[in-house]
Amino acid sequence: MNPALPAIDDTPVWDVMLSVFKSQAITIALELDVFEGLKDPASLDELSEKLAYSPRGMKALLPMLKMQGFLDKHKGVYHLNNLSRAYMLKESPYYWGPFFSRRAETLPNYKMILENIRDGETVEARGSADGWESGQMDPELAKTVTDFMHSHSITSAVGLTHTCDFSGVEKLLDVGGGSGCYASALANHYPDMQCTIMDLAQVCDVAKDYIEKAGVSDRVNTKAVDMFREAWPEGYNAHFYSNIFHDWSIETCEELAQKSYDALAPGGRICLQEILFEEDGDGPFPAAAFSFFMTQGTKGQQYTLNELESILSKAGFKNISAQRSYGYYSLVTAYKI
Repeated sequence: MNPALPAIDDTPVWDVMLSVFKSQAITIALELDVFEGLKDPASLDELSEKLAYSPRGMKALLPMLKMQGFLDKHKGVYHLNNLSRAYMLKESPYYWGPFFSRRAETLPNYKMILENIRDGETVEARGSADGWESGQMDPELAKTVTDFMHSHSITSAVGLTHTCDFSGVEKLLDVGGGSGCYASALANHYPDMQCTIMDLAQVCDVAKDYIEKAGVSDRVNTKAVDMFREAWPEGYNAHFYSNIFHDWSIETCEELAQKSYDALAPGGRICLQEILFEEDGDGPFPAAAFSFFMTQGTKGQQYTLNELESILSKAGFKNISAQRSYGYYSLVTAYKI
């Protein structure tokens, strides 16, 4: 049986976790002279070209500055405001730069994040993104990453079963399913549903213990597949992705969507569980901070609904919709007609 949902959702915990990136974003912006670069208002692309920094990095950084009140934006153009002019410009007698510069050495992973934002690369101390991309992951890392993902996903997994309708799904493939918390929660809620967790072999080994603890070993199994190099199993009428698309570039997401479309049975659905950006690509803060976090160990970002619609439509999916699922998450659903 699924555990009962807590009396309060987990958004306060998310707020604490994501708050650590507030100071990092300001400190990085000061070191990269982003505020100086915006003395003349500029779009994201214009600022990236002007400062010779990665557009991907600026797309992660500028929303964080706007959501904290240090930038304004109008018709796609970012502007300094009274707050940033008073405290973030070197010429101001009230400049806070030296304070943030001194604190930089105490911020976790600061140098790595700075380089990722500046250059648009993805460097992480233990390289989990590289593991999925290469199709090989050290067993110890697989355990660490799977436990990490499970801890911030399990509440949303159980919550999803209370808010979203998966009736009619007989066989569900949980793509990159990790611990299988979503597959297990859905199987517990829908006793006729069969679920398969598709992930790297090392992750599947970890997932088996989670499945057993959830009491669904009779209806949830694992299948070791390198999703970028090996054939996907067929015969499923739903593909479920949680926090997968945000790991990858739009081009890679298009590849994954096409693989799902080709492998799904006619009438099947694809489901994406993500924290969505609003259509302006700047907020809300949880999406901006999570997207900033994605620069640390992934190739991706948080997406807007329109961006995900474009990805899914290009693969052939129809009837695309979204609904709030639990906490800060939304579920985007589309069908193979």
